[in-house]
Amino acid sequence: MSFFLFKKQPSLSFVFDIRDASISLAVARFEKNKKPEIVLCQNFELKYQDSKDQKKYLSFMLKTLDDAIVSVKRGLIKIGNKENIGKYYFFIGSPWSVSQTKTIKIIKEKLFEINNDVMSKILLGEESIIEKKIEEQTKEPNWKILEEKIIQSKLNGYKVDDIFGKKTSNFTIELFVSFIPYEIKEKITSHIDEEKQKNSCILSSYSYLRDLYSDKNDFIYVDIGKLLTDVYVVRDDIIFGIASFPFGEEDIIKMSLSKTNLSKDVFLSYINIGQDNNFDLSSHNNGEDLLKTGIYFWENQLKDSLSKICTEMNIPNNLFIIANGVIPSILIKELFKKSNQKFEIFGSKIDVLIIGENIINNYVLNGKFFANEPYIKMDLIFLYKILKRKQ
Repeated sequence: MSFFLFKKQPSLSFVFDIRDASISLAVARFEKNKKPEIVLCQNFELKYQDSKDQKKYLSFMLKTLDDAIVSVKRGLIKIGNKENIGKYYFFIGSPWSVSQTKTIKIIKEKLFEINNDVMSKILLGEESIIEKKIEEQTKEPNWKILEEKIIQSKLNGYKVDDIFGKKTSNFTIELFVSFIPYEIKEKITSHIDEEKQKNSCILSSYSYLRDLYSDKNDFIYVDIGKLLTDVYVVRDDIIFGIASFPFGEEDIIKMSLSKTNLSKDVFLSYINIGQDNNFDLSSHNNGEDLLKTGIYFWENQLKDSLSKICTEMNIPNNLFIIANGVIPSILIKELFKKSNQKFEIFGSKIDVLIIGENIINNYVLNGKFFANEPYIKMDLIFLYKILKRKQ
């Protein structure tokens, strides 16, 4: 049955993008042969953003989620939209989701058939191993599966999209698994009825970049949040490794601010003034210039995280980063300066590539009317692809 039966079913959906310091909620319309459309979009900042008290942090996030639903429904009434909301879709990022990738190989002397029983045995065993590893790393129990996807499969060394029913003696899959805390799983389960309604933020950005830059099979993706930074590495079209470090926009500001005698408000005003296109970073000694202190530390954290994924032999030479907000924009300026001076990681020259929101807007109707929301727009593009396959 076609997914796009919008004449009989509600035509609007709620799409959530849940991150470290805020939740974006978009009211979206998905129609056949049309780009995904944003009807309304709002961003809700988490009032409590201290991960040291994990229970309080999580509690505030869940409350913000409930508040967002109420607020956006009121917003629809204000703009005169009386359409019913059909599906709810959730994209969950760090620190609320933890993702792992793993290469699984099975080699036997005799041919065997790939079927549901074989896959269930493989996946169940790997789920338990990865879950235990995550519990050890986070020191938090009760992680539940958010999503589990095979992002590449090979039979006898050759890439194959449809593996079920085929026989082989050499089977390889690239498994991507994300886990979320039990409390989040319970919350979103009350709003969904299909597995495809819950995803990690990693896969939406990965899908977008693979489509837009199909000529780049190897790259690094960096996502700078308010409280942390996420990194993943793609090699030969698959997610090779994932890392996260607790140093984001706020930490860059705090570390840089500590080197001045300025108040935070005055310091930030200097930074905002510096966004003028004619502004010279090196001449602004009291503000943006001192932001280099935090950026330098951030760079070292990035390199340390990458060292846990890559070696000098296999690090990609392309780095994608989103310019969303003042701090990431300044950081990108610094990386570009170093790129001109042969910016290197492990001796490899890295090209810094900006993911501009103006480019993302080309794939979303009304995107330009909702600025500073690149992530949820990538979610919509990814979601549209999934729904289109259901036709």
